[in-house]
Amino acid sequence: MGFTRRLAFAVLAVVLIVLLLKEQLPSVFEGKPVPGSDRSADIDFPVVIRVRGGLLEVASTTGTKAFSDETDPTILGQRIPWCREKSVWAAKYKITYRMKLGERWTIRASKGQLIARVPELEPSLPVAIDTNSLANTANEKCWFALPMSTKDRVLKRISSDLEKIATSQKAKDFARPHARKTVVEFIRTWAFEQKDYPDLAPDASIKVIFPGE
Repeated sequence: MGFTRRLAFAVLAVVLIVLLLKEQLPSVFEGKPVPGSDRSADIDFPVVIRVRGGLLEVASTTGTKAFSDETDPTILGQRIPWCREKSVWAAKYKITYRMKLGERWTIRASKGQLIARVPELEPSLPVAIDTNSLANTANEKCWFALPMSTKDRVLKRISSDLEKIATSQKAKDFARPHARKTVVEFIRTWAFEQKDYPDLAPDASIKVIFPGE
């Protein structure tokens, strides 16, 4: 066996030993944060944007969702699915639904009841994420391939995936019963004037109708 081949085998053996130690003894390779490196800084100067007419928060939904992605390494254009890179992240989120106060709400009295037609629920975007709960629940790597940015793709996709959930009709319908109660409280406290509706009792029921109902 020539010197070159012996050197190649020696390098390969060292690499395998390092990988084995890294898996079996992670504390040996444990990183430590650099003191003072956790300071945050503004990249752009903060800008204030006025919300015309204002917004009324009426409901919130919370949950935990897992986000995953997988990548196959390729050799000469051929996929190697048996050495797949996989990344799964779980995050707690909170979707806050609001309604525009600048839009005119149609309120009328009918048969002893106050009926209000109100604007559609709008989620506050981007959806809020509890970064303290963000956890990497699965992380598989291909031993012979360089990192293929699977983890980065998952993290970049979290906000857009949650936006799709927040704007879906299913999520809005789920939040509507609680939003309806909040709107009723708001109308009774701030919009219901007895002198404007002398034929209604002070405790008259209030019916809230959302678009499409």
